[in-house]
Amino acid sequence: MDSVPFLKVLVTGSAIVALAGQGAAFDDDTASPTDNQETPRKSVDDLGPGYRSEEVTFRAGNVAAKAYLALPAKKTPGPYPGILVCPEWWGHNDYIRMRAEMLAELGYAALAMDVYGNGQKAHDPKTAVKLDGSLKANQREMNARVLGHLKFLRERPEVDGAKIAAIGYGSGGDVCLQMARNGMRGLGAVIAFHPLFNVVPSQPPIRKATAKVMICDALEDPYVHLRKGKVEAFRDEMARVKTDLVIIPFPNAMQSFTVPNADIVGEKFRIPQAYSPEADKRAWGLLRGFLKDLWSLDNPPG
Repeated sequence: MDSVPFLKVLVTGSAIVALAGQGAAFDDDTASPTDNQETPRKSVDDLGPGYRSEEVTFRAGNVAAKAYLALPAKKTPGPYPGILVCPEWWGHNDYIRMRAEMLAELGYAALAMDVYGNGQKAHDPKTAVKLDGSLKANQREMNARVLGHLKFLRERPEVDGAKIAAIGYGSGGDVCLQMARNGMRGLGAVIAFHPLFNVVPSQPPIRKATAKVMICDALEDPYVHLRKGKVEAFRDEMARVKTDLVIIPFPNAMQSFTVPNADIVGEKFRIPQAYSPEADKRAWGLLRGFLKDLWSLDNPPG
């Protein structure tokens, strides 16, 4: 079955209103036969194939963030540029940890974020909507939680605190875009994959955003492209603060096109999303090039 047409049929008005979200539960119990959420994580003293990892806990806003830090292998000299990695609406799961590990293998210090706090994550859309809605209903608290992650990463001795970027997936992409819109200090760039393009004016107002922004836009995402003018409204909002913005179209790509088991989860919960290996590969290549240009690395790792 062709996943994209199948999933597009599922986009009824009631589904969009009820779910109002996106993503793929990478570590859902029944989502995929290759799911490895029971695999023990390596400690900070254990080397993976080019990275080492550590479970970390710290204060972020009003919650205790239980995040996951992936660092390049010890043989690689530091300090390293830092990357915040913000998850889809499902929360801190194995998928976002995998992306942090991939970034560490490229030579970055990557922090898989816990924006809901206390390690909360959703295994069904109803819970995901509740958690995501609660986070975004309080913009001041959301900002404080992201800032807590940024400060933790910046203060690590392995990290070059002058080189911090954030990447986000789905609704996590919107979180990062909002931080760019808010002019968050210390954040040099934001890269968003298949975001929903939802941002609001910053409080207090700012004149100019400092973070550079790149977006990989899934053109078949019904949450975005069935709503006429949504991307244009986003462009206008970011232009108000003179954002250095580039939006790259991904034809034939759906919501969650970077998540390997998105089709399975989409069919299970009847939500419109689909993985695209080709689009995922292209997006990762664009990310690598963007980061290389951002920090002008003469000999970038990986």
